[in-house]
Amino acid sequence: MDQLRKKVDRGIKAASILNDETLMAAFEELSQAYTNEWKTSKVDEVVKRERAYVSIQVLDDLRTRLQIFVDNAKIAQKQMQRG
Repeated sequence: MDQLRKKVDRGIKAASILNDETLMAAFEELSQAYTNEWKTSKVDEVVKRERAYVSIQVLDDLRTRLQIFVDNAKIAQKQMQRG
C-alpha cells in the first residue's frame, strides 16, 4: 500500500508540473529554439544539429515521463480503492 501511495503522490506532483503554465511555456520556447537551431543549421554543422535534436528529445522524454507518472497514479488509485 505504501508503494501505491507513493505512486499517487508522484502522479499528483507530476500533474501539477504538467499544468504549470509557466513551466510549459518554457518547455515550448525551448523546443521552438532547438527546432529553429536545427532548421537553420548549415550542412556542415552536424554537431549543432545533433545537439538540437537531442535537446528536443530530452524535453519530449521529460514530458512523457511526467505523463507516465500521472497515468500510473490513476492505476494506483484504482488498485487502492479495490483494496
